[in-house]
Amino acid sequence: MLLGILFSLLILRASGSQDARQVCSLYTICNNIESIGSQVFSIRLEQERQANLLEDLNNKIDPFLNRDDPWPSNCYEALRGSQNSSIRTILVPEYSDNSFEVACDQFRMGGGWTIILRRTDGSENFYREWNDYKNGFGNLSNEYFLGLDKLHAITNYQQQELLVVMETPKGQQAYELYSNFRIGSESSDYTLEAVGTPSGDAGDSLTYQLGMKFSTKDRKNDIDLNRHCAQSFTGAWWYRGCHHSNLAGKYGDNTFGKGLNWKSFTGHESSLRRATMMIRPKTN
Repeated sequence: MLLGILFSLLILRASGSQDARQVCSLYTICNNIESIGSQVFSIRLEQERQANLLEDLNNKIDPFLNRDDPWPSNCYEALRGSQNSSIRTILVPEYSDNSFEVACDQFRMGGGWTIILRRTDGSENFYREWNDYKNGFGNLSNEYFLGLDKLHAITNYQQQELLVVMETPKGQQAYELYSNFRIGSESSDYTLEAVGTPSGDAGDSLTYQLGMKFSTKDRKNDIDLNRHCAQSFTGAWWYRGCHHSNLAGKYGDNTFGKGLNWKSFTGHESSLRRATMMIRPKTN
């Protein structure tokens, strides 16, 4: 309405003193004013939308930036008082100032377990190179490996016990518990420094690997003079010459030593259907 009145006034003023070209110029100016007004209105709407988005984001982030309590350093702390297994966020100062997600188990032996390796269905390729095992890989909701850097940080930050739970293709289950599990840093090639005292019904197939450096298909750290153990047995592990256990082996492969093996439970020629390794702070 205002633009129409303005245009009429401009036409009247122009009729007495300006020619048709000037009138046309004034008409163009009016059209430009209307277009600019529309653009300004659109910009204002976008600014309001962006402001609302920023406010919403700030509301989501603020509780974490102003936490009075520190992040938990493991699943035992994260699940305290909970009845459910889940994916949780933890922070290990010795690893990084940044938090990261882990899968937690709250059902077995009192709960509070941080899962470091899980094999369930062969959906994830575990025949990988060094950097993959260093950083971790896989799906936290299913098959995955936590990562050697994180595992070193957690096991050196606080003494951990290790629980290994296994299941055969026929559904037979067994476990082995180790009282003090610890690995070294990358400078030591993540040496298996301690396992503690074993107990359980699966039998001890990990102590044989004690003191060994971690090996992958592109990094031979085993002491076998004739074989590259990771390549020969399609896995990654603390191979000696070569193994009594191979939980990162090839899923479903019953070839001698190549599958998911735990020698004292199923031998070297029967690959496990499921295998999970998990750690928890040693409290007694």
